[in-house]
Amino acid sequence: MKSRFSRYNDGMLYVCEQRQQDTDFSAVKNARSMKDLNKILKLAYEERSKRDEDIQFAESIGRSLSMKVKTRSNEKVDSTKKITIGDKLYSIINIDHDRTAKEMYLYLEEERTIK
Repeated sequence: MKSRFSRYNDGMLYVCEQRQQDTDFSAVKNARSMKDLNKILKLAYEERSKRDEDIQFAESIGRSLSMKVKTRSNEKVDSTKKITIGDKLYSIINIDHDRTAKEMYLYLEEERTIK
C-alpha cells in the first residue's frame, strides 16, 4: 500500500539568513563561510527532476536552475533566504506551494561552495 505522505529521504537542507556584514562603503558582503549565515530551519527534502518549463522559467528571469527540491511547507521560507545543502550555498529563485499537500517546491540556483 502506497503511503499518502511523501518521504523526504534525499537529505537535509538548512534555511539561512545572511548576517549583516557591511563594508567601509556600505555594500553588503556575500557569505563565504557558515559563520556568515544564521541557520533558521532544518528541513528534509526530496530532489525533483527539472522540467524544461522550469529551466525556461529560470532563464526568462536571468537565472540558472541548479536544483529543484520538494519539502514540507514552512512560512519562514521566502526568496530572501539562502539554502545550504552540504557545502553548497543556493539562492531561492522561486517557491511553488502545494497547499493541499502542505508541501513546497524550491527552485534553487547554486551560488558557491562555502567553508
